[in-house]
Amino acid sequence: MGKRNFDETLNDSAVSESAGDATAPTTEKDEYQALCEKVNEIAQPLANRKLAKKLYKLIKKASIGGKTIREGIKDVQKELRRNEKGICILAGNVSPIDVYSHIPAICEEKEIPYVYIPSREQLGLAVGHRRPSILIYVKPSADYQELYDEIAETLHHLTVDAA
Repeated sequence: MGKRNFDETLNDSAVSESAGDATAPTTEKDEYQALCEKVNEIAQPLANRKLAKKLYKLIKKASIGGKTIREGIKDVQKELRRNEKGICILAGNVSPIDVYSHIPAICEEKEIPYVYIPSREQLGLAVGHRRPSILIYVKPSADYQELYDEIAETLHHLTVDAA
């Protein structure tokens, strides 16, 4: 409500310049590898770079319509209880793990494909905002059905490595 001082303005501009294109998550090889090293113990199956790029594209297309994407634990649990068809995408660097550790079990029980992405910040950027997101549920739509089917088929063949 008050005036912003000059230092805050400089800090904000430095953040926006360092963020680069804040609307698109990156899947550069070195950066993606660094993110993969910081994931939780339960983050299996973890999407490879190529799959992550397709998932980000799907999320971006789904977020344009707004009605086919659910974000956050409460909304995703609601969709899972309703037995809605979709793909569940979880962030791999969430702490504490207990917040969403029950979601993969529910997905397996209801035969819903799910996958982990290394970074919750990247997941939030894919939706189209700067706020990190730990969990996204994408429902099928005619606008991106081909991409959805391709990803669902790929996720069906992914296996969870036994620890």
